Amino acid sequence: MKKFDLDDILISIGGWGKFQTLYYAVLCTAIIFSVFPAMNYIFIARDIKYRCKIDSCDRENGDFNPDWLKNAVPFEQNVPSKCSYYQPEENDTCTSFVKNETLTCHDDFVYERLETTIVHDFNIKCDENLWKLTIIGTINVVGKLVCLPLAGFFSDRFGRKSMVIVSVFLSTIVGLVRSFSVNYYMYVGLEFLNTVVGSGIYSGAFILALELVDSKRRNLGNSIICLAFTVGHILLGAAAWVSPTWQFMTQIMYGPGILVTILLWFVPESVRWLIARNKIEKAEGVLKSIAKINGKELTEETIKTIPYLEDSKSDGDEAIPLMAILKKKSLLIRIIHCSFTWICCNFPYYGLTIQSVALSQDIYVNYMCVSVVEIPAYILAYGALDRIGRKKTLALSLILTGVACLSVDFIRAGSPLALVVFLSGKLFVTVSYMTIYIYTAELFPTSSRHSAFAVCSMFGCVGSMLAPQVPLLAKVYKPLPLMVFSALAFTAGLLAFLFPETKDTKNPDEIDKS
Repeated sequence: MKKFDLDDILISIGGWGKFQTLYYAVLCTAIIFSVFPAMNYIFIARDIKYRCKIDSCDRENGDFNPDWLKNAVPFEQNVPSKCSYYQPEENDTCTSFVKNETLTCHDDFVYERLETTIVHDFNIKCDENLWKLTIIGTINVVGKLVCLPLAGFFSDRFGRKSMVIVSVFLSTIVGLVRSFSVNYYMYVGLEFLNTVVGSGIYSGAFILALELVDSKRRNLGNSIICLAFTVGHILLGAAAWVSPTWQFMTQIMYGPGILVTILLWFVPESVRWLIARNKIEKAEGVLKSIAKINGKELTEETIKTIPYLEDSKSDGDEAIPLMAILKKKSLLIRIIHCSFTWICCNFPYYGLTIQSVALSQDIYVNYMCVSVVEIPAYILAYGALDRIGRKKTLALSLILTGVACLSVDFIRAGSPLALVVFLSGKLFVTVSYMTIYIYTAELFPTSSRHSAFAVCSMFGCVGSMLAPQVPLLAKVYKPLPLMVFSALAFTAGLLAFLFPETKDTKNPDEIDKS
């Protein structure tokens, strides 16, 4: 009997045909949706510009920065103080204030723009309450740390499709309920719950997408998923831009989740997962559907080869898929190496993104533009992954990220060259980020793939959690933040040469073949 080879079967029934196009179109809606629970807090929980209302001077709906303001409010770096103002003199005019006496306001404020965030609605104002905003980002990351290993376990145990559907549905419900939060603590609790149930959407849909295609088309699939993720970021920025309130923004983000959930019901389960779990009849049904929609024929001879894998499967740690990896020394070393690389990719990726916010005064336009800049990186990564392979692409992109970060320190600040080199660093780290996703999925067997992917991604969260703190190093030595990014990128780049190459190799379905 001919030996079973899923890649050959997928090629024989169309490779990339009508079925794959429809399949990816639906999965891309889930990828786009996955951005919202992960990143919405950037806009909803951001601080805004406001100042004390001066009763004797401010009219109803008055200007934020009128001519008389410098007489009434202390300024710090040309920005009016948010919560203090000078003691008015008895003549009650807009030019007479006692400037050696300041008062604190707590209730009445004037805002720079007619927009509402939770700062406005939950009265999170002044420096003593700033921690309430910053902790939301931390809670979001903690939610991811809780979710990712659980998502990996449920995906490997009960199926990729089931995990993604449940995650999208629960995230939609929690997100919509969160838009009706009546106080800060209700909002924070639902933010944590929303991140816990929604953080596995991307990784689940990503694994589901890559397991449908053969080895020669994995790079194409990876590129489509990455582009969909960028579209999600652009739509998030657009939603924040057009929304008059954070409640409305939340509702227009999460409302489509109901449609995404319905669409996902029509997506078949991963054939690789079905075969790895010995669900042979269901796998045959999926392959027949692919062949029918693509206008190809799945022969009986091909179908008879599928149980070959079932007969040859060895019993292992089926209850906890990750345990099988941890028991094999080579895979244990590989997962540690991958986890470190994820940290080193996330760290400069999010760090450079945070630093780039200063490139524009408009946070909405800036966020969308920074997202668009990633598209050339995806095009570059797509070509490099096919031409020079995964290992060299990852290693060189990380090394070039380190070179760019270090070079910025030797170029005059604010010069066009400094901007070009900075954006080059962002481009190269985006290439490494795209590469590590597909590389991790290819390095581990089907039976434990999502669990391993989730563990590496979880450690990557450490990098994204530390990145916002790195700019504080500039108070010690101004070039230090970029030097830190450079050092980690260099280290990970050199270590990447120790990875095995996976270009054009077949996805391993069993532990013994990894």
